[in-house]
Amino acid sequence: MIIIFVIILIIILLINLVKNIFNLNHQSNEQEGSTFESTAYGQQTSESTTGIATEPTTGTSAIDETGLETNETVEDNTTVENSSTSTTSATEKVSEQGVNMDFTNVSFYLENNDQRYNAYLKSHQSKTAEEIVLAVNMNHDFDFYTNIIPISDAGSIDVICNKYYQLSKSFTPENLVSVTSGYYVNDGKEYKLAQTALDAFIKMSDAAQKDGLTIKIISGYRTYTYQENLYNKYKANNGQAAADRFSARPGHSEHETGLAIDINDVSQSFENTREFVWLQQNAYLYGYILRYPDGKEATTGYMYEPWHYRFLGVDLAKKVFDSGLTYDEYYAKYLLK
Repeated sequence: MIIIFVIILIIILLINLVKNIFNLNHQSNEQEGSTFESTAYGQQTSESTTGIATEPTTGTSAIDETGLETNETVEDNTTVENSSTSTTSATEKVSEQGVNMDFTNVSFYLENNDQRYNAYLKSHQSKTAEEIVLAVNMNHDFDFYTNIIPISDAGSIDVICNKYYQLSKSFTPENLVSVTSGYYVNDGKEYKLAQTALDAFIKMSDAAQKDGLTIKIISGYRTYTYQENLYNKYKANNGQAAADRFSARPGHSEHETGLAIDINDVSQSFENTREFVWLQQNAYLYGYILRYPDGKEATTGYMYEPWHYRFLGVDLAKKVFDSGLTYDEYYAKYLLK
């Protein structure tokens, strides 16, 4: 009996021991699961707030979006964002400070424009040194009709008159003469032109006539007041933005120099005529150039005008023609001092 009792007692002890071991293992698994869920939840919350999973611990260094290590402690999302912003700003500053270009090797570099070249470079870093110097020399670092420069050589044959250079209201060209009958469109108006420009036009018109073509002046010299009234009419009818594309503001029209003419027809269809083709091939031989070519509105400020020609004299007109440049570009490269 005693032996049986001892055996039963041993069995009971073994059963209790097994239960205790089982309970201990179960509790350990629950604690590990709870810890895993807590950690996962914390990461999920961080992702939903910033889009980036952050470590739950503190006191570590952070790697921001630029790949640069910072010494700031990652304590919360605000710290991460501030670190990224700070690094981006520093990068931008380095970029700005790193902009450097030598303009002095450009043949038409002007020392007094040096600061403007560098200022223009900051917002046009893809351009070459030559492109930047040319743009600034043409005053394209300013909007049209801003940074206006009074014209001091208004009577010169190579005078530049555009949306940056302005003639005075009182200017009247010397040697203005009436256009000879037969060389202008007979519409009841009187046309005038500088003598040298008229002499050259007569030779050009006579040469075209020998080829069976007719070219006549349809617009010549205009006074400041005439240009002012004309521009204001276009502005009232079409709005300023549209008017500025095809009409000059007073003081800015080449017609006021006495050296510009409109030929035959103030219409885009003029380019489809034989006369236009002839002018394209021969006008420069008589000292005239097409002033506002097709596709050059961003440069000249005016839409394509196949009818508008400017007298420069034979020598200069040939140089401009051979260069393939607009007169604005040519002046900025070779005549501007």
